[in-house]
Parts: sequence; structure tokens; C-alpha cells
Amino acid sequence: MSRTLGHISEWIGQQRWYAGKGHVPRLRELSSESIETGEPGTTIEVLLVMDDEGHVPTLYQVPVVIRSELHSGDRQHLIAEDEDRYLYDGPHDAAYAGALLRMLAPDLVASASITGSRVLSAEQSNTSIIYDIDGVPAVICKVFRALHHGDNPDVTLQAALSEAGSTAVPRFIGQLHSEWDDVGRPGGRASGHVAFAQEFLTGADDGWRVALEYAAAGDDFTELASALGARTAEVHETLGRVLPTADTTPADLDGFSVSWTRRLTLATQEVPALLGHRDAIAAVYEAALGGSWPRLQRIHGDFHLGQALLVPNRGWVLVDFEGEPLRPMNERDRPDVALRDVAGALRSFDYAAGSTDGWPTEWATACREAFLDGYRGASGVDLGDYDALLMAFELDKAVYEAIYEARNRPDWLGIPLRGIEQLLAHRTERTA
Repeated sequence: MSRTLGHISEWIGQQRWYAGKGHVPRLRELSSESIETGEPGTTIEVLLVMDDEGHVPTLYQVPVVIRSELHSGDRQHLIAEDEDRYLYDGPHDAAYAGALLRMLAPDLVASASITGSRVLSAEQSNTSIIYDIDGVPAVICKVFRALHHGDNPDVTLQAALSEAGSTAVPRFIGQLHSEWDDVGRPGGRASGHVAFAQEFLTGADDGWRVALEYAAAGDDFTELASALGARTAEVHETLGRVLPTADTTPADLDGFSVSWTRRLTLATQEVPALLGHRDAIAAVYEAALGGSWPRLQRIHGDFHLGQALLVPNRGWVLVDFEGEPLRPMNERDRPDVALRDVAGALRSFDYAAGSTDGWPTEWATACREAFLDGYRGASGVDLGDYDALLMAFELDKAVYEAIYEARNRPDWLGIPLRGIEQLLAHRTERTA
């Protein structure tokens, strides 16, 4: 084990983006790339390390800045002090931040000056660096910490939307690929995205936070909900136009059925309160499988209020197209049903209400209806043709939420359970 890898092994388990909580990392170096900085006594080493501990080996990207002297007294982001070397977490060091942007956006860097950089502190699974260009926050770069073979939809979808002229996503600036050893693949090599850069949206508000404020104050959110529905439809239309689509096949239906049933079975095992609803939920799934289905296309894949930013003089902008974190990367880049995103937004309004004192159900209902109206108006899609399918996706989402809350936040379990009860009651009313 190299000196650098040994220090990383001690440090990585304490990082927010490290997914192997609960076990001691067992790292294996797959590659190491050196990047020149032009700064005396300072080198950059970007390591790709495999953590072989746990059920599934996980590949991590760890950029390290190695300095011969302690950097401006900064010990907060110091990985280790090793004799005459000081090892720093790369994204927090200006040397790596500058080198990365030069690789991602050489034309931009050649025509302007990087006057500052800082790491966005709220992220969990990746690391984002905000750059000041000529004194103004202008670029944000996402550094992927956990790497996967294949293109990352967070990059490919936002790039496709931006190149199509859409203002519903931040303007795309650049992307970076890397390769690594993988004996399980043809040729023994794998590749994927390691970073990308896009426009930084000054003054943007997180949609989840805005919705919570409105719900807590009892303020009317329907205009914003309708605009978000229209924006979502716009994104779906563009993705369906610029990227491949496909008819839904019997094999696709079987796949959805297996996924829904497997999740419902797991949920009834872990959340006994769902046992009494199992047959009713299964009946919705059966009705959806026998009903109308739209063409499959690329979608956001993990859509909720926290994935939308409210930007001054621009409205809603959608971000984070990486898809469901627990799904394998090769599944996230397949065409899917756009109604999955619609269902995610509807559940998000219920969550905003359920997270608010007094649980303003009428507020959530009004937001849901407004979102659907906005989506319907912008897309021209008659959602009535897909009632059972939309309900199936929303129930599946709520079932997933019930599993998550039972495992991680038992005090929140009532939110998805109440959502399931309301959806089933609504179905009963419509069929009575």
C-alpha cells in the first residue's frame, strides 16, 4: 500500500460521501494520475480506489493536493501530515480546483480569471465546487466521488437539454471522463464520468425549502406549483425530442410488475401497517398493467421539490438528473415513463404538508391539482388516459418511502402511510 493510499484509508470513512458506513474501509488503488500545478512544492494526485469491504465493492475518486508546507494554516481539510508532506482534500484546495476547471472549460479559463472557489457544504454523495469568475459566482463543478461504469445521466441529460437550448436546466459548460481497470469487462477496462461543470445560478432558492415556508405560513403555492408542472412537461418534451424513445413492450411491463411486486412484498415485511393495504395496492398495479401506456423516454428519474430551484427572473430550473441513487447506473440510462417524475412531484407536496405543523392537507391537495393542471396544459397529455398508471407510480413511490422511513426516520413513517391511505380512498371513491 502506498503512503498516500494508507492515509486515505484512515480518512475516507469519516467523509459524508463515503457510502460504506458501518465498516472499516479496505482500499485497493486502481489508478493514480498526477496533474501539474505550476506551483512550487505542490502536486496533485487523483486516485481511483476500490473499497472491497461490504457487500458490493465501490469505486471512489479521491483527488489529493500534496504540499511541502502547511497551506495557510488550513487543517480542517488536511487528510494527513506525513513527514515533509501535507495531504489535502483536493476540492477544498485552490490548486486542484483551478486545475480541474482548466480541464473542463479551457476556453473560459483562458478568457477570464478564477478569483475564488469554495465547496458546497450541503451535498452528501458528491462534492460541488463553486467558482468565482472575475469576482462573480459563475460556475459550479460537480466532482463525482463514487464512480460507475457508463455515462452518468446527470451529465448526459443536462448536456442534451442545454444543447437543445432549454433554459429549464443550468447552461452546460464541460465534462470529464476517466478510465480504470475492470477485469470483469471486455478488454479489462471501464470508463465513466468523473466531473462536469455548469452555470451557477445566483440567488436560486431550493424548491423544498420554499414549499415548506409556504406550507407553514398557509400561503397559496398553487401558481408556483402550476409553473413547476409546466416546466416539468417542457423538460419531458425536450428529452423525448432529442433523445431516443421506445414503445412499451410486454417485457417492459413484466419488468415494472416485478419491481412493484418485489418492493411491495419487502414493505409489508418491514412495515406491518401496510399488510391491510396489500391487496388494494396490488389491484392498482394490475389495473395499470392492463391500461394505456405512453412511449418510454428519458426522464429525471428522482424528481421532487428538492431537485428544482426557483431562480429570480427565470422561474423553475431542474437539477440533479442522476436518477435514483440505489439503482445501478446501467438501469438509470434506460427510457422510462415520464409519469414517474410526475408521481415524484405529487409525493413531494404531500411530504411538505406532512413535515409542517398541523399537516395542511388541503394545501397539499391544491398544490397537487395545480401541478397536474400545469403539466397537462404544457404537454397536451390527457392524464385521464393514465389514471391507473399514475396512481401505480405514486403508490410505488410511497411504498418505497415507507421502507425508507421505517429504516431511517420512524417518526416520519406516518407521511407515506397517510399518502397510501388517501390514494386508495380516492380510488375507492372514483370506482364507487
